[in-house]
Amino acid sequence: FDHLPTGIYWGFARIGEMATPSSTGIEKDDINSVLGKVHLAAISIGYNPTYNNKEKTVEPHLIADEEHPQRHASSTGETQFQDFYDKTIILSVVGYLRPELPFEGLEKLTDAIKKDITDAEKLAGQS
Repeated sequence: FDHLPTGIYWGFARIGEMATPSSTGIEKDDINSVLGKVHLAAISIGYNPTYNNKEKTVEPHLIADEEHPQRHASSTGETQFQDFYDKTIILSVVGYLRPELPFEGLEKLTDAIKKDITDAEKLAGQS
């Protein structure tokens, strides 16, 4: 991702290996399972100017399907899955949404993230 300009992108993400009943120990259609499934994602690539970061990072925000119980579970009303530390993530960047911008306060940042999610869903044909 070093070659990509900073900004907000949309694409798809998968945590871990492709889901199969034998690899996860769960039924293939278990709606609560996140590991191994492909999710739409809004992806921040950059320095997070709101927080003055010095290192370029890649931060995917996975977007659950509307019927998933975690779809509106976070404090901002968006998807909140468990932590994925020490898990492999496969990202596919499909398109560019907007430039990376500094925001004055958490509320404006949250509003921008919600719009990024909506825009990603529209571009993926999911809204």
